[in-house]
Parts: sequence; C-alpha cells; structure tokens
Amino acid sequence: MIRYIKKYLAVRSYVKQLSQELVRRFDLRSYYSVEHVTQAVQRGGFSTTFIAYAHAAFCKPDDFETYYQPPGVAGSYQGLRRTIARRYFSARSDFDAETIFYKYRRGDFSRGEFYESGIGITGTTDGGGGGHYR
Repeated sequence: MIRYIKKYLAVRSYVKQLSQELVRRFDLRSYYSVEHVTQAVQRGGFSTTFIAYAHAAFCKPDDFETYYQPPGVAGSYQGLRRTIARRYFSARSDFDAETIFYKYRRGDFSRGEFYESGIGITGTTDGGGGGHYR
C-alpha cells in the first residue's frame, strides 16, 4: 500500500511539476531525450524510484526501448503510458510532453475562466466587478 502511494505521488509530480521543469530547462518540445528527463528529475529533486514513468511520459518510444534493454525491465512503454493516461488524460495515451505542459501549466487563470479585471467579459465596458466567473 505504501509503495502504491509513493508511486501515485511520484507520477503526479512528474506530470504536474516535472513538465514545467523540463520546459524551464530545455524549452518546450514534444519529446525530450532520456538524458534530459533524467537530469531534470535528479536536479529538480523528484523521486527517481519510478523514473520509468517520467521517461514514458516525456520520451519517444524508441528512446525508451533503447534505454530499457532488455525489454520489460521497467515495464512496457505503452503500459506505463496507459497508467498515466487513465489518471490524467481520460485514458487517451496519445499525449506528448507539450500536451502535459499545457494541461498543467502554472499561473494560467484563464483555464478556470477567471478574469480578475473583468475586461473582455461580454457586457462590461469598464472592467468593473473584478473576479468574475463566466
């Protein structure tokens, strides 16, 4: 049970925080190299115990398979991605690093449709009534 909780927390931190760290360190990309992901995990202080999930989330399948030889050592690429997809992407496993970044980027208030000033909301001209929800 404890291992399951640790895995859950590690994968959550990879999806929600490591994605931001990768963009900060290496710019926004669809996929990162295994070396870049490993470096960001280590330098960012993320758990390395379940790093195969981070590699599956952010690396190309060929890079993952090459790194994890012989096959099946860390689990299959698609199997790890299915776990991530079920939890974070409504079971759609066709996500890439950009998808993760944009879904979980920090400071994006428009995702909640929150407008502090009210500017741009239909029916307001002066921006009054800050903190509107549509």
